[in-house]
Amino acid sequence: MSENPELLSIETIENCPKARLLRFVGDLDSTNAEATSNRIVELLDGEVTTLVADFSRLRYINSTGLGALLFVNKKVKGVGGVFKVANVNENVLEIIEIIGADQLLEIHRTLEEALASLN
Repeated sequence: MSENPELLSIETIENCPKARLLRFVGDLDSTNAEATSNRIVELLDGEVTTLVADFSRLRYINSTGLGALLFVNKKVKGVGGVFKVANVNENVLEIIEIIGADQLLEIHRTLEEALASLN
């Protein structure tokens, strides 16, 4: 299986200069988790302190992918920021809940809810 370089797109969020919207597409697993988390953590080296992850097109996540997200969550909290997750499908949510990460991640039903909670 070839690596999908388009797994993650990063966008600015209107009226929130220190925030970025992370749109995930496809699968987050051991083939791309480290590169993806490194790319996200690089954002925190700049002015960014708030991340909102849109999982509406994330098909699958395994424990390695989830570990990468928890690493990102810890790094964001380390800079005094927030990491929000939105639009999680049932399959991905089930894995998050089995591992107990739903207690660690701020999960919103919709992207609109997550964005509204920034203000």
